[in-house]
Amino acid sequence: MRGKIPKTELLVTFEVVARHESYTRAAEELALTQSAVFRQVNALEDFLNTALFNHAKKRIFLNAAGKHYLSIVKETLNKLERDTTTIMTWQPTVQVIELAVNPTFSTHWLIPNLREFNKLNPDIIVNIHSLANIGDFLNREYDAAIMREDFYSPWSGVEYLFEEEILPVCSRCLLAEPERKLAVNELLNEFPLLHQSTRIKGWQEWFALSDVSSPLVNKGPRFDLLSMLIAAVRSNLGVALLPRFAIQHDLDSGDMVIPCDVPMRTGNRFIMTWREEKSESEHLQIFRNWLLSKSVVSAA
Repeated sequence: MRGKIPKTELLVTFEVVARHESYTRAAEELALTQSAVFRQVNALEDFLNTALFNHAKKRIFLNAAGKHYLSIVKETLNKLERDTTTIMTWQPTVQVIELAVNPTFSTHWLIPNLREFNKLNPDIIVNIHSLANIGDFLNREYDAAIMREDFYSPWSGVEYLFEEEILPVCSRCLLAEPERKLAVNELLNEFPLLHQSTRIKGWQEWFALSDVSSPLVNKGPRFDLLSMLIAAVRSNLGVALLPRFAIQHDLDSGDMVIPCDVPMRTGNRFIMTWREEKSESEHLQIFRNWLLSKSVVSAA
């Protein structure tokens, strides 16, 4: 019998109280009386022999121990919930891949292409998790991850996928002759340039490839998110520098065109990495081979 693990109900109550920093609001969420919530928190503190909250003028605040314990409890409860859901939907013949993915890559390339993989491999389920910060990478148990090489030190298994390539694109409707390639100066002088706030020198660097320098390269509206920039291009607002993997479907369909065929490599390398104990996983190998067969990888 495990004597050093508190009851789950105490952990759940603690997480809710800590989140609200209020016994009253926690009681409402848990459908318990306020006194019952108070007793459960006291029971947990007695079990730990450690106070988790400070009390001041009818308000409660997490102390240092409480903040530390909350981070552990939240992750433990989240994992327990995920694992319980997996067991509730358990199918012996189905293999599951827990995959953490760079949000931009997952939104603009992986998810739009995943239907093909699912059709080819109906017995493999790919659960996709956002890999937005280092904490996501360190604090959860994933089978594999797709990320930029410089995001964090990868696990033991690594597969180089592609180097990011950006290129000027616009809506087909923006050009009078969509099939005709424009000169670099023509693009600069006749079309609005759209900028991404996180890559503000993008156009300056792109025009430098053709030895063009002008104050005009910095003019034009800016957009914080890549998704905003893509929407602006689709709405005929101008020409933008976009990563090929994010707009490959638009290029294939003809909705977007490349007015000047001058691609630029950014140096950002995308990799797939997996834990050592997963290196012999057959279903992970199947997913990796499918990924490597796609054009975003083979074109790199």
